Amino acid sequence: MLDKIIDIITAILPFFGGRKKRQQMMQDVKEFSELVKEQYSFLMQQLEKVLKDYFDLSDRVKEMHSEIFSLKSKLSEAVTLQCVNKECIQRNNGSSEPAEPASSSTSLIPA
Repeated sequence: MLDKIIDIITAILPFFGGRKKRQQMMQDVKEFSELVKEQYSFLMQQLEKVLKDYFDLSDRVKEMHSEIFSLKSKLSEAVTLQCVNKECIQRNNGSSEPAEPASSSTSLIPA
């Protein structure tokens, strides 16, 4: 694309001014086109970096979402297993084993 523009400009330049002026104009056009090419290359590199970072972050977000949903399902399972009754042994001890009866030596009521 830029090469075509340069060809068009170099085709038009011979009709302007003297030889030195034409050479200077051609040199200016070449320098400008090189600058544009370098800027284009730089911007493409930056765009590639941005896209790479974007897709990396997108993958991380997907992983985090799946982890959140997994934890949410585990939490809902744990809530359904939690005992609602205050006197429930599982709620008081945090286990499914029955609580040991109080021994008579620690009882405050005389026998």
